[in-house]
Amino acid sequence: LLPTVDGTLFTDAHELHPRVRDAVQYIRKIRPEIPIIPVTGKQLPSCKDLIRELGIEDMPAGCMHGAIIYDHERKIEQEMYLDGHFVRDVSRLMRKHNKSTFLYVEDWNAMVTKEENGTKDWEQVARGFDPAVKDEREGDFMQRVLKGKERIYKVFLPMDEEVVPQFIELIEKTFPNVPFKITRALPYIIEIVAEGVDKSAALAFFSAKFNIRPENIITFGDGENDVGMFGASGFSVAMENGMPKPKAVAKYQTTSNNDGGVGKFLDKIFRPEYVNEPDAGLSVDHLKALDAQLGAASASPLAAGLYP
Repeated sequence: LLPTVDGTLFTDAHELHPRVRDAVQYIRKIRPEIPIIPVTGKQLPSCKDLIRELGIEDMPAGCMHGAIIYDHERKIEQEMYLDGHFVRDVSRLMRKHNKSTFLYVEDWNAMVTKEENGTKDWEQVARGFDPAVKDEREGDFMQRVLKGKERIYKVFLPMDEEVVPQFIELIEKTFPNVPFKITRALPYIIEIVAEGVDKSAALAFFSAKFNIRPENIITFGDGENDVGMFGASGFSVAMENGMPKPKAVAKYQTTSNNDGGVGKFLDKIFRPEYVNEPDAGLSVDHLKALDAQLGAASASPLAAGLYP
């Protein structure tokens, strides 16, 4: 199971919905061999409470859209980061156009430009997703980036939704020969990551690591950055609150993040008899059917529980 976090596991208040917590904890209890791995645009420190509440401390994680992949001990297994000079030039471009710029290192992010007299306080918006924001508009932070002392895994550009398309075009036209990727988790945010960073790449990494075929993977998401992951998984589930693109390509749709949609979808698979009781059981017949769906007929390691 590969769910995203903001807009999917989290409600709009950046909290874990009780139905989601209950459903995941139930799966961990009855099927502990099934990997449940968050793949998110967030930094790992912003996911620690979520990981603890779900009881998936023994699982790896894909953060900042897969720019960093951690093992279960929180050691970096794979990373991709942006060129420092490109990061500086994007920041200069945003300053010129009076837009906010947040540069993500591994465990905090630097605000290097801030929109003045905007419609929203974008610094507070950024803190809602990843609270560890430092004001680095003064000082030598950018020099450390240029010298390679700070690695930037993601550039986060929040702005009014109606101007997002023109700024995507501006960035692409300004840097036609630089390898990078623009992605969007929400309509009012542009995010820039290194070329090759994608949640589908994270899915491929975890698929190989656990020896699980992609068709036996369930993905949940709400943003355009989830589209590649949806295309690579056997069961793709879009949130009702999601952006149009993921909803168009997903094979299934569930209710909104504020309604515990991930939990409701998982309950339909793992405990269809569930009504109100947190400890509702899963019948033997249903477990057998579930194994068949997950590939037991072809000796699926997911059904056999063969994990390192």
